[in-house]
Amino acid sequence: MSRDERRRRWRELHAERELWRRDARDRHHRDRAKWMPWWLLARMRRRMFGVMAIALAVGVVLGHRWHDQPRWWYGLIVLGVLSFLSGTIAWRLTRPLLMVVKAARDIGDGKLDTRIDVQHHGGEMRLLATAINDMAERIEQQLKDQRTLLAAVSHELRTPLGHMRVLIETARDTHDPKSLDELDREVIVLDDLVGRLLASSRLEFGNLERRSTNLGELAADVATSSGLAPEAIEAVGEVQAAVDPTLVRRAIANLLDNARTHGGGAIAVRIERRGGQVAIEIDDAGPGVTAERRADAFRAFVPSSNGGGLGLGLALVSRIAVAHGGGAWISDRPGGGARIGFAVQAS
Repeated sequence: MSRDERRRRWRELHAERELWRRDARDRHHRDRAKWMPWWLLARMRRRMFGVMAIALAVGVVLGHRWHDQPRWWYGLIVLGVLSFLSGTIAWRLTRPLLMVVKAARDIGDGKLDTRIDVQHHGGEMRLLATAINDMAERIEQQLKDQRTLLAAVSHELRTPLGHMRVLIETARDTHDPKSLDELDREVIVLDDLVGRLLASSRLEFGNLERRSTNLGELAADVATSSGLAPEAIEAVGEVQAAVDPTLVRRAIANLLDNARTHGGGAIAVRIERRGGQVAIEIDDAGPGVTAERRADAFRAFVPSSNGGGLGLGLALVSRIAVAHGGGAWISDRPGGGARIGFAVQAS
């Protein structure tokens, strides 16, 4: 055994001892810990010792009855050997579990960088250690995203609120109706941002209010409200689906806003039944989306190439689609430009 391996095992031994001491202070082992050694506080070890002790007692009794000349020291030797073997087996079985308990408690205490070394475990323990590590990584990433969202939202809210304050002061001094029009546009920007945040929050909690909806009519309503001509909207096949209309409306609005901001505006909207799903695609008049950009397009907090926005638009589209049993994609539009869409389960 190498020196590093011995040091690692010694650290694990010390960590387990501290774990049991903490458990004895905080929980129901307080009285038991006064007389029982800490390495026997594990229930699995006590059970294994008990089973081996019973087996030993039965063997000693039978040997005493059946052997013509019993030797009492035979029992002591067998007792020592069985105790050593049972203790070793119990120790090897329970120590990895206690290391997992320690890691879980560290994660609960806020040490989200805690990881279990899977190289020193095998079988079921390796699977458990991998699951704990994946859980800690996801929690750490979620908290990181929440902090990023809070900082980004604070910045995004500050800009329109500052504009609104200036416009209100200008309107008071000059009584200019144009200031009120600009103020109305800033309110629309704020409303759009709040709508995206509310949609994201509903997805976090899985709060979907599904009802049968004609997605052709829904998409046409959103598209015409954004200024797209009715003749540029096409519905093919049976496009009725059980969806949350508020969230799907938000996804379509995000695609139209993305086309207007980065693709020179939307030129066509197509709603089509494809097997068990209904797909909604929007064509834009831009240069298209490069392969490198497509990999990050649906990730949250990845701003566009022009550096604007929170990076929530397409990420929210993808999450809404996944919540409805579908997905989102980016492809090339025949003749140039991008075709971005998503699909939802029809039933």
